Amino acid sequence: MPKFLPLFPLQLVVYPGEKLKLHIFEPRYKQLLSECRDDQATFGLPAYLEGKLAEYGTEMRLINIFKTYEDGEMDVLTEGVCAFHLEHFQRVVPEKMYSGGDVTILENDSEAYAVTTEELAYQYARFHELLRSGYTRDNFHAKNISFQIAHEVGLTIQQKVHMLSLQREAERQIMLIDHLHAIIPVLEGAEDTRKRIKANGHFKTLPPLEF
Repeated sequence: MPKFLPLFPLQLVVYPGEKLKLHIFEPRYKQLLSECRDDQATFGLPAYLEGKLAEYGTEMRLINIFKTYEDGEMDVLTEGVCAFHLEHFQRVVPEKMYSGGDVTILENDSEAYAVTTEELAYQYARFHELLRSGYTRDNFHAKNISFQIAHEVGLTIQQKVHMLSLQREAERQIMLIDHLHAIIPVLEGAEDTRKRIKANGHFKTLPPLEF
């Protein structure tokens, strides 16, 4: 059954379990976060892309207010609770400055296939090896690992929204593997090109050719 949430759209995707720091300065969102603090309420964070709200977002809870300024601005820490589908957007909530919407909370099946998780770990390591990013992960069996690494594999914001819509961890892992299978050959080609360029201009000792 749909539930109503005040909405705080941003040009990013936050996943369940992910923490997000925000500096709150707009009057409407100062009001929203103050109410979350006073009423122990949650709010919705749908992604804003291509001039409109995405169909999917994340229910968020306020964890901590680090600082409140004299003008009411705040530095806060929030955390994703669960994914939702936005059923109806309400641009103006009566007697409020912020927008809201009716949302349906999505179920989340956190079970994954061992073989899929193993493949994801391998492709993740190869991806970051080619990028020379220094990113490493030892534990790919953590619950909902897909949400933990979604920002670390080069997904577009549209892909991130799509992953938020998937209600099974197994499906999310397969999506990430398909994405890595597509992008890694491009990186491998770039690595080969980098090696060829690096070799250019150096003194070379070449073996004689036999004709």
